Amino acid sequence: MTTRAQQIPAPHARVELLSRQTSIAPGSDLQLGVHFVLDSGWHIYWINPGDSGQPPVFRWRLPEGFSLGEIQWPHPERMQSNPQLADYGYHGEVLLPVVLHVPPGLNNRLLAEIGVNAKWLVCREVCIPEHAQLQLALPLAKTKQDPASARLFAATDRLLPQPLPRRWNASATSAKDELRLVIKADKRITKAMFFPLDPGQIDNPAPQKLQPSVTGLKIILKKSDILLKAISVLHGVLVIPGGPAYRIDAPVRQSIQ
Repeated sequence: MTTRAQQIPAPHARVELLSRQTSIAPGSDLQLGVHFVLDSGWHIYWINPGDSGQPPVFRWRLPEGFSLGEIQWPHPERMQSNPQLADYGYHGEVLLPVVLHVPPGLNNRLLAEIGVNAKWLVCREVCIPEHAQLQLALPLAKTKQDPASARLFAATDRLLPQPLPRRWNASATSAKDELRLVIKADKRITKAMFFPLDPGQIDNPAPQKLQPSVTGLKIILKKSDILLKAISVLHGVLVIPGGPAYRIDAPVRQSIQ
C-alpha cells in the first residue's frame, strides 16, 4: 500500500493526497495533506483569499469512526496585480495538512481507505475552477513515517503560524480610518506583513505602514470601505521575513480620537 496517492494532473496543477505515515494504528493521530504543484505563474488561495478568488474546498470520505481536524494553512504570500486589488495565496507548490483521528477499535479492519473530493480555483490572468478525486489506502500496522512525505510535511510545519512567544503580546486600536496593530516583543522588528483572517476588515491593497520600535513594531492598517461594525479582536497572521509566522489575536480598543 502507499502513503502517496496517484498524482492527478489538472490543466494548471498536479494534485495528490499524501500521508506522513505509512500505516495506521488504533487510537492514533496521523497527518494527511493535499499537495498542489502549480504551473509557473499560476496560484491558488489562502483561507482568506483577499479581494478575489476562493480557498480550496475538500469533501472527505472516511471509514466509520474516523474523523478529521481543521485544515492547517501555511502562511500565504501577498499578490497584487494592480493598485485596486490584492489577494492572498500560494505560488509554486503548497501542502495543506490535516490531522486524521483513528478510532481505538478498528474491528479487524486490514485497510483504511480514505478519499477526498478536492475543488479549487487556480488563477493567472484568468481564474479556472478545477477538481480532482483523490484516494489513499493505508494498512493497519504500527505507524512509522514515510521518508519522502515526512520531509514535505516537515517543511510545511515551518510555514505554519505559531503562537506568539511567551513574552510577546499583540493589541490593536481602532481609529477613524485605521487599525493600529502593536506587537510588543523582546526585540526590534523592522520588516513584517500582516495577513487578516477575517475578510472585509482591512483595505488589502493599501500599503501597510510599519513603525519599528526597540521593543517590537506598530503596523498601521487602512480599514476596508465595507467595514461597518466595530472589531473586538483582530485575527490574523504576522509574517516576519526570514523568521516564523505568528498567529495574532489582538484585542481592539476603540480610540476616542
